[in-house]
Amino acid sequence: MVKKKVVRQRLILGLLLITGAALFTWAQSFLSRTAEGAVAYSPFADYGLPLAHERPSQDYEEEIEALPTFPLIGLEDIVFTPPIPPREPSIASAITITPEYVQRLMSFDYLVNNIFLVDRYTALFPSDIDTYAFLHEDLRIDIDTPGPQVLIFHTHSQERFIDSNPLDPMDSVLGVGRALAEALTNNYDIEVMHYMGQFDVVDGSPRRQGAYERMEPVILQILADNPSIQMVIDLHRDGVREGAGPFITYIDGNRTARIMFFNGLSRQNRNGQITAVPWLPNPYLRENLNLSFQLQLAANYLHPGFARRAYLREFRYSLHMMPMSMFVEVGNQYNTVDEALRAMKPLSEIVAAVILGGPPI
Repeated sequence: MVKKKVVRQRLILGLLLITGAALFTWAQSFLSRTAEGAVAYSPFADYGLPLAHERPSQDYEEEIEALPTFPLIGLEDIVFTPPIPPREPSIASAITITPEYVQRLMSFDYLVNNIFLVDRYTALFPSDIDTYAFLHEDLRIDIDTPGPQVLIFHTHSQERFIDSNPLDPMDSVLGVGRALAEALTNNYDIEVMHYMGQFDVVDGSPRRQGAYERMEPVILQILADNPSIQMVIDLHRDGVREGAGPFITYIDGNRTARIMFFNGLSRQNRNGQITAVPWLPNPYLRENLNLSFQLQLAANYLHPGFARRAYLREFRYSLHMMPMSMFVEVGNQYNTVDEALRAMKPLSEIVAAVILGGPPI
């Protein structure tokens, strides 16, 4: 009897030791991942960036340099080429801006309450927006340049919709990007390259952390290989809190996902202390804001209610590689695929109004 009791005690002790060792190993793994920049609970983890108050470590910088450059895992990119010989392009009308509306736009308070939405972790200064210059800036591109003139890509290729088929990679933001490329080519004779590299997939598994760092060398190489590209579009699907519901408007009587233009300011606001983000500089901040400003005005004129206010956040995201850089969110995870696809025709009209139609005034 005593012998059986001793055996039971030894078995229990062994189980406790095994459980303790497993818990210790898990804890070490968790802490290691967090120390390496996993940022498990950071609100910025979705953007593939370090914590807001941390400068990347030397190891982080070396990791970026060691990343594969080109190509990255993904579907084959497609170039959407207009017919040859090209037909007369459908030029979207320039945005109509009345003198009365110009006066409103001169007010910084009006801009931050009606055109832009400034995140609390960054700051927009009145000197950032030169309304008069922005309204007169000619952002037209040359569609007679041989080769693709617009590049569409997706830093987050795995963003899907409420009814997306998880087995179909095109039943996601990738398919929405293809629809935008087709609309720009078929309706406006713009040659578009749609690159479908999956920057948020590592070793076959989704991984958003680091997607922006993996994206950059690939897109820079595409731009170097295709000097005809004059505008880049990073197309996303927004993510909202649970139960928020879809972003919906009605265009031609059809339920359509709303869009949102997005900018990074490379500037942080911490309890009123405004500082630059020196490790993420953006030499094209003014040009980015100018483009979003004209896109927002075009959206409000052509399809009122279609575009939410242009959202300004603190980092640079994918907007630093060329002056005409556009970042747009289409719907959210509660929108359907069809609602997102329907948004591409009005979005193409808005883009064409800016890059083909000329300055607003």
